[in-house]
Amino acid sequence: MGRISRRKRLTDQSVQRLKYDSKIAPTNGRLEINDELCPGLILRVTPRGAKSFSVIYKIPGEGGVTAAGRLLTGRQHRVTLGATPPLDLKSARDRAKEILRAATEGRDLRQEHIASHLRRHQNTFARTFQRFIDQEIKPNVSSWRNVERVLRIHALPLWADKSLHDIRRSDIHAVLDGLISRGLRGAGSEVRKHLSRFFNWAADRELISDNPLSGLKRSDLGSNPEAGRALTDLELRAIWHSACSLGYPFGALFRLLMLTGQRRNDWAHVRSSEVDFGNCWLEIPRARYKSRRDHVVPLSAQAMSILSSLPSCSSPAAFLFSSREGRVPVSGFSKAKAKVDYEASATLQLDGQSLASYRLHDFRVTCETRLATLGFNQDIRDAVLGHAKRGLQRTYNKYDYHDEKRTALEAYAVHLARVVGD
Repeated sequence: MGRISRRKRLTDQSVQRLKYDSKIAPTNGRLEINDELCPGLILRVTPRGAKSFSVIYKIPGEGGVTAAGRLLTGRQHRVTLGATPPLDLKSARDRAKEILRAATEGRDLRQEHIASHLRRHQNTFARTFQRFIDQEIKPNVSSWRNVERVLRIHALPLWADKSLHDIRRSDIHAVLDGLISRGLRGAGSEVRKHLSRFFNWAADRELISDNPLSGLKRSDLGSNPEAGRALTDLELRAIWHSACSLGYPFGALFRLLMLTGQRRNDWAHVRSSEVDFGNCWLEIPRARYKSRRDHVVPLSAQAMSILSSLPSCSSPAAFLFSSREGRVPVSGFSKAKAKVDYEASATLQLDGQSLASYRLHDFRVTCETRLATLGFNQDIRDAVLGHAKRGLQRTYNKYDYHDEKRTALEAYAVHLARVVGD
């Protein structure tokens, strides 16, 4: 199909009025008008009256370089900008100038657009999610399976084939709204936390320009009832004595959690070699600690007494708490806690009280709360519970507060003994 080219100073009115003229264009040919104000911008009119803008350009250097060092232009390129309407003349000129300016710099925006499209296709949520888990979460978070599970359940099914660039803040809100409407506020908080880390990681690697959660406000997630609570004296007493009657392994395990304020798996997965009976401490290696650093827990006389009563281990690598002779760590926490709660509830009912819902994590909350009432400052409480230092403290303060931790945990053990009546 042939085409006839003319040059004209285009205006909005002339573009609107322009019609295909068979007198100056052959049958089935195309009429092209070169814009005098923006050389390279073309208005094309077909025999059926359809109008569209395009831009033609050449890239210096694509044709090689002369012996004198002069850049030779290659073949002519054409990019279709769009039909008019809806594309107006000003927008067409602006886009054409952008393409032409890039061409003079040796850049082909058309190829850059194709590359960007390919990157968008490659950087789907599903593909990037797996990279995030493998490169960021597995090496740095001991509980990485929980992070993977939360995002795999609540985000991956919705965005698997979606480009990261196309995930907007409205998409995040939609997920959180759905969880809140189902009463899953705790899950909503977890999703927001893990997605924020995911998008920060992606932005740092320039997979996206910015984090869509940056500045996101959700007052309905600010107060998380699942964050934990401090147990009362009556609850502590009932749970302690109920655990004593439970026997090995959970009876001892629950009381050590209460005495030390450590995480459930820090004790559940402890091996014989990690307890130093001579120095009276537990040393949790960085390989299985949440903050990816060694964590030493000084042990009070009460804690050492409980550990001394455990069955002897045949190997330093044996798990202290196990139902299979130390070969695997203990499991079945839900059933064990149900037994403890049943007996503790019965005890409280005799005093006209009831046992409110709680989690094993609440032993940590209780420990920190009681340490605060005993006068220990935040740095010492954080050191006891193994919380990572904040800000510059993490970089410059390498002091581990070992002596202060021992003093705090011994004071807490004495306090707890008074509460439970031992």
